[in-house]
Amino acid sequence: MSEPKKNTKMTVFKTDRHEDMAAMFFVGLVVASILIYMGFIIPNVTIKAPAAGKVVAVAVEPGAEVKKGDFLYSLELKGKPEPKKYKAVTNGKILSVSAKPEDKVKKGKTDILVLEHQKGTLP
Repeated sequence: MSEPKKNTKMTVFKTDRHEDMAAMFFVGLVVASILIYMGFIIPNVTIKAPAAGKVVAVAVEPGAEVKKGDFLYSLELKGKPEPKKYKAVTNGKILSVSAKPEDKVKKGKTDILVLEHQKGTLP
């Protein structure tokens, strides 16, 4: 009878549990780095059209301070009878407004406005 072969795989860690812990630590480090970068290093965010359609209203002007939940603009989406309203997801200051009422916009290609978000918040 032959003896069962031992697992002779070389690893830095003593057990698989240690490998799992190292992987979780690394993932946590990467996520924390991305969140810090987005919250503190990126100064402003360009808001692009989330869907194709037509701008119905723009409720903000350059230099205006906005708070989370404030109405920014509304779009008439293709195939939808009612305009969709978009609100601020963070506090900040409007740097510029590119869109005007009646402008046609393309999803992800047309700039609506530029927002300087409050430091420490995610845009």
